[in-house]
Amino acid sequence: MGFLEAIENSGIATWVRESPSIFAYTTVLSLHAMGLAIVVGTSVVIALRLLGFANGIPIANVLKLYPIMYLGFTVNAISGLLLLAANATGMLTNTAFIVKMVFIVIAMVVMELIRARLGQASTVGAAEASSGASRGLAVVAIAVWGAAIIAGRLTAYPNFLSSLFGF
Repeated sequence: MGFLEAIENSGIATWVRESPSIFAYTTVLSLHAMGLAIVVGTSVVIALRLLGFANGIPIANVLKLYPIMYLGFTVNAISGLLLLAANATGMLTNTAFIVKMVFIVIAMVVMELIRARLGQASTVGAAEASSGASRGLAVVAIAVWGAAIIAGRLTAYPNFLSSLFGF
């Protein structure tokens, strides 16, 4: 038995996938959706602030949203690992899943770049937060999170991307 099959046959993966309990797949998937709403919602609020919305909110207050964003990310990561364990072979061979994971990594890197710029802005002034580079990062963050969500939905259609793009 291979590594992925061993993961799928583990007790926790079998429980998530096969248990009739509402605390199994239904709850894990619900937590994944809630984590997604928190991490993406918070990221978009931060990005929108950089794009000029709610200019009355100080940059220092926007920085306080990062722990909330990371709480959502943690919920998403844990629930996502449980969902992945339940179907490791299917997901790790699914192009849309790999694309989704790449977009998530890019989005989180962009959010950390934004945090670095906001940290500078809170000490040197709000002009840094509204610079062209900051606005560009904000647009990229919103676009990449949107792409990650779309790719995540496309994981339910494993042959869609490969038939569309030939990979």
